[in-house]
Amino acid sequence: MASYKDFLLNRLLDHLGIDKKIPDEKLIQELVSSEKLRAKILAFVLTVMLIVIIIIGLVYSEEFKPTYSSTFVFLITAGMILFLLLRTIILNKVVKHWTRFGFGWFNFFRYVNIFLEISIPTIVLYFYSFFIPSVYPLLTPISSIYFIIIFLSALELDAHLSIFSGLIAAAEFTILAMILLDNSTTKNISPVLQFFPMYLGKALLFALSGFIAAMVTNQVKKILLRYFETREERNKIEHIFGQMVSKEIVEDILNNHTEIVSRTRFACIMFLDIRNFSLFAENKSPEEIIEYQNKVFAPLIEIVNKHKGIVTQIMGDGFMAIFGAPIEHENDCQLALNAAIEIHKVIREKNENGDIPITKIGIGLNAGEVVTGNVGAENRKQYSITGRAVIVAARLEQLNKEFNSELLISKAVFERINLDGLKPVRHFQVKIKGQSEPIEVYQII
Repeated sequence: MASYKDFLLNRLLDHLGIDKKIPDEKLIQELVSSEKLRAKILAFVLTVMLIVIIIIGLVYSEEFKPTYSSTFVFLITAGMILFLLLRTIILNKVVKHWTRFGFGWFNFFRYVNIFLEISIPTIVLYFYSFFIPSVYPLLTPISSIYFIIIFLSALELDAHLSIFSGLIAAAEFTILAMILLDNSTTKNISPVLQFFPMYLGKALLFALSGFIAAMVTNQVKKILLRYFETREERNKIEHIFGQMVSKEIVEDILNNHTEIVSRTRFACIMFLDIRNFSLFAENKSPEEIIEYQNKVFAPLIEIVNKHKGIVTQIMGDGFMAIFGAPIEHENDCQLALNAAIEIHKVIREKNENGDIPITKIGIGLNAGEVVTGNVGAENRKQYSITGRAVIVAARLEQLNKEFNSELLISKAVFERINLDGLKPVRHFQVKIKGQSEPIEVYQII
């Protein structure tokens, strides 16, 4: 059953218009903690304005004093900064324990918070009118703070909140302009400054800014959605390959944007078989058989992955692996041989240490043109490899019984590898079951 906290997260996601399947709680915490960032930015803006006013008061003291009291300006600006700092402390508490309030109260708090922020320049401009005559406060840089607050609302990723901030700013500025224009001192100012539509136009700009911020918010959400869709696609690719592919191969596929489609390519195929597995399993319980298979196959599959191969099929007593698909490397035949030699070494060590029952294996390697691609239904697909090269590799693995060997490779593999001191035994004109022409085979181990 979903917890109350999950319910609140889903409500918030619904309100923000974000797919609940995409983000997680960390994203939600980032969204709600943006409140703190906005408060800090506003405090910084007002601090800068306070410093500018002090500098102007010192440099232009004669012009400054007759207009309005620098002490009053300092106190009102400092008061606004103090208000923002206190609000930041409250926000820290609310954001940290927001689920206790419930979504309704939390969402209500966000709108109240925006309203209070928009009211800051309105209050400052109104009190400035006590010292600056008539509508002159509306012409000061203080009125530009509305734009900053409106655009900061985009951090909430809530288009409705941005529109709300623009409309509140427009309404408060319009009402303030009407109050100041109603003042009798307007008779002594320029007729241009008494023209109400001029202030109404600025108010409309505030409202328009809210809608622009909302558009920015929606665009940011689209970018986030595209990001999460990319992550989801990445997870799908990892799911398709599951545990049969190394992380390095997955990274190559994703970074190179490799499409998993049917295609013909040159690759090296490995078949591995555990000798006499049927006799071993004859008197064993299913649990014992599974335990044995895990002990044997787990390190072998890791070796294949380490050498950039993919185990595509696991049978009861063996597996099939491919080197060179879906990502081609400089010498996949060499990688396959190195993996086979290391597998032989690991099996021998485990036998000697008593980690597993005495186990013998047979490995066949062949290289050639194969067809690779995803085969299966929409909800269940498997990376498949077909072609004559696959059949020959399987037959080589079976030939190990005839030659009493553990690793046989075809001429196609032999011509592409460096044996590094190994001296293979060459078998001429070997008849392969199901093939009309005999082939040349090399016994490595």
